[in-house]
Amino acid sequence: MRAYRSVAAALALAGLCACASSGTPHPHGWTKAGKTTWTTLSGAGPERYEYSSTPTQGGLSDLASSTAVDTAVRNRGARLIHSLPFSGCPGEAGLATYRLADGKILQVGFSVRSGQAIVVRYERPAGIAAAPAVGQALRQALCFVP
Repeated sequence: MRAYRSVAAALALAGLCACASSGTPHPHGWTKAGKTTWTTLSGAGPERYEYSSTPTQGGLSDLASSTAVDTAVRNRGARLIHSLPFSGCPGEAGLATYRLADGKILQVGFSVRSGQAIVVRYERPAGIAAAPAVGQALRQALCFVP
């Protein structure tokens, strides 16, 4: 009977974890604008969050390099402000911050997990802080959460 309860409890916990982690990590309360894109409207203008996951055989430093090149190609005139380990899970992910030609701020988070390159792009108007919901979404997307 005791073993049955332990197995039942483990299955219930696994079910809860599966429900909580199902779907693409995104900012809670934002509007879906595409398959892996969400938006919200702040007082200063629109904010955009985009998630991608692609197979890779490289490591975190390889992804950091390719993400920097991709950002420069996609966003002509973008200027790197800084690139640091993502504080939500240092050593597991990176976060690069850019100022775009139109003055907006672009943060690009990246991580490699189980052979997948995870890249999250968050664009917001300059002069506003990152939305709290984005920090949680970045942590869910980029960090290994057992």
